[in-house]
Amino acid sequence: MGYIAELFGGGKKTYELGKNYDFPEQISVKATPEQEDLPEDPYELERAYRKDSICFNAINKHVQMIMSAGYELTGEENSVKQFGDFFENVGDVGEDITFDEIFEAIYKYQMIYGNAFVELVFNKKMDRIVDLTLADPKRMDYAKTSDGKIALNKYGKPIGYILKLPWGVTAEGDKIPEEYKSKVSKDANQIFMLPERICHFRLYTVGDRFYGIGLIEPAYKSVVRKMNIEEAQTNSIYSRGTYPVIAYVGDPTHEPTPQDIDAVLKNLVKLKHDRYMAFQNWVKVEPLEVKQSDVVDQTLDYLRLNQTASLGMPMAFATGTGENTNRATLNNQQRFLEFTLNDIVKKTLSTFRKYILKRISFYNRIKEIPKIKWGDIGAEEINEKSERLARYIKSGALKPEDITRFIKKSEGLE
Repeated sequence: MGYIAELFGGGKKTYELGKNYDFPEQISVKATPEQEDLPEDPYELERAYRKDSICFNAINKHVQMIMSAGYELTGEENSVKQFGDFFENVGDVGEDITFDEIFEAIYKYQMIYGNAFVELVFNKKMDRIVDLTLADPKRMDYAKTSDGKIALNKYGKPIGYILKLPWGVTAEGDKIPEEYKSKVSKDANQIFMLPERICHFRLYTVGDRFYGIGLIEPAYKSVVRKMNIEEAQTNSIYSRGTYPVIAYVGDPTHEPTPQDIDAVLKNLVKLKHDRYMAFQNWVKVEPLEVKQSDVVDQTLDYLRLNQTASLGMPMAFATGTGENTNRATLNNQQRFLEFTLNDIVKKTLSTFRKYILKRISFYNRIKEIPKIKWGDIGAEEINEKSERLARYIKSGALKPEDITRFIKKSEGLE
């Protein structure tokens, strides 16, 4: 039936990637999200990651757990080798980056911004993919019309992407297809990119699914409020330093004059530098104790809880403070965390296979498309898993040779 027909699911006709054919048109219509439904400013989401310790630690731990599981290409031997060679040479043509770093960034960017963009680097003839590189999600968006709506073709698909260049930087983008030139509006510091160049990863989606939602956005306002309260509290403590000192001048037998009060005040000011001073016995000096409001601590605890709920990370793991959580509850929270991470991996690999592996297979004429098999994601102790597997062997459910690979991997022998 032919390779191209097989690539796109068979049929009597063969189709070329990226071309539109006279298929039945869809009835549903897609539209740009309304202003109130647009994602948070990616610059602000990045600021939350950079400046908030819980966001920073939780997302880093997510990515570390995912990447520590490892992955491998599986499938037909020759295709696996060709793809393996391609990934080994990632970074030779585009930016200096490794394939592992690209995968790590895809996961991290999705968690921070909700979106990640990988550019498939073509040769000049646009008939072969020679490299992969990352695009900054803060500077990437769909090509839009002059009124700010996403420019779509008749099938409801975006006609391309826009990359915003830093001022003073020039680059040559793709030519906007003739039939869409009147639709696309772009500034002088922006370039157009065809959709086949870009693999757009979206973590969680709603509505027409144009934009992804990351792990920070649902609790973004809580993050901002928490940081503002923490800053206000710190400034308050800093400005107080120690408790204010109050002097009571005079007693029933000594009526103080304005000069007496002024002299005592001048001596109190010297407390910043002097350790010792003396006053008349009718002058009483004592600190004014200022109590911390319990409402502030309760509010901060609520905001942190809201934040960790959005991040999908148990509070004890996110803060690293060993919260008073019983072991059974913590184990359940750990399982939910692993569900979340496995779901993120599954979504990511599905997109990666369809929009990167499949395109590389087509343009570089690699017959088979391999699968990426991700390792086990879990924080389970090796000893616990070993004991469980030993029980399976003892009961006859498993044979020793069935777990040989696990033993080699867990002991670092592979």
